[in-house]
Amino acid sequence: MPGIKHVAAVAQVVAGLALNAFPAIFLAVYARIAPIDAQGFLALSLSIGVYVAQLLNAFIVEGLLATPGADHRLTLPTWTALLSVASAAALIAGPSVAYPVVLMFSSIGLMSGLLITRSIGMVRGDWQREAVAATVLIAAGAGALVLAIHHNEHCVRVLAAGALVATLARYRPRSARGFSGMPPDVRKSSWVTAETAVVGAVQPAITSVVLVTMGPAASVGFRVISTVSNALEPIIAYGRFRLLAHGHHGEVLVVVGIFVAGLVGVLAGAFGGLGSLIFGPAWANVGAVALILACLWKGLMLTSTVPFAALRRAGETTIVFWVRAASTVVYLVMGVGFLLGWHSNTAIFIAFVLSESFTAVLYHVVARRSAPGYDMKLSTSLGKKNHARD
Repeated sequence: MPGIKHVAAVAQVVAGLALNAFPAIFLAVYARIAPIDAQGFLALSLSIGVYVAQLLNAFIVEGLLATPGADHRLTLPTWTALLSVASAAALIAGPSVAYPVVLMFSSIGLMSGLLITRSIGMVRGDWQREAVAATVLIAAGAGALVLAIHHNEHCVRVLAAGALVATLARYRPRSARGFSGMPPDVRKSSWVTAETAVVGAVQPAITSVVLVTMGPAASVGFRVISTVSNALEPIIAYGRFRLLAHGHHGEVLVVVGIFVAGLVGVLAGAFGGLGSLIFGPAWANVGAVALILACLWKGLMLTSTVPFAALRRAGETTIVFWVRAASTVVYLVMGVGFLLGWHSNTAIFIAFVLSESFTAVLYHVVARRSAPGYDMKLSTSLGKKNHARD
């Protein structure tokens, strides 16, 4: 039924938004109960936690999807579930302002559990569990924020408990012994992990250059703009995983429709007062043109999703690595070059738009040569359009 399919897609995207909101809520809670040094270390811990989670997700989930003929009945590895439990327990049992080592450990554990179970939920299409997990995570985040406003020491405990419940709600062990997480083809998974590591280097590198060359205000503005535009990221991630898992081009139309609706919602909220309400004085560092360019940049990522998925499904992990490596070099050279030349966040996002356009063309050219299924589907699609015109 088309109706159920659309509801499922929306539920999956909302679950992605809940995941992306978790680090922001954690920071917002700490901003109300912790000294500035602890807030700064939490920001670093969450950045490292997200990065490590992305690498583990690439090795366990995306690497398996890049292996032709592999069993896609994924489940969360047992050790990752235990890591999530230990990470939440460390925050729940300790003081509200945790020790630095606890923050680092818990950020890695909680983000890894949340991201991996989220990815598995997208692959399996288990949108009911995703909806439940998202509801729990959003409710826990809202409750923790309210408690933090009233300086209640249980705010972090509520947030950690919500993250753990959201993770375990998606956990479906396939046997009593559990799943180790070792992919069927370690070589392919290693290439996928390496490309994720390369791509993930762009944002922290550019942020560091902005901080050094333009100062903290510009750096905060860059992070706020990136955070707002990242609200569209779950839509892109949903489309990528569905194409990796199933390869249906019908998925693209659904994702594009959701993206357009999401784009309208993000811009309306940002310029309608929600941005200043959430980010406060930091919103003064956000430029309207830069934000629009950032959203355009995210939209352009959709154009490279189809050839990227075709290459991955064909098992061409080595080729994808070199394409993403080339893209990263272009991103860094253009981003740093535009920043040093014009000293503005707007210039950075112009560079990102141009870099992503180059990346989309590069993926298309490479996919036509190395992923025969992509060329066939593209030709079939064009043939249908021409037949309709006739």
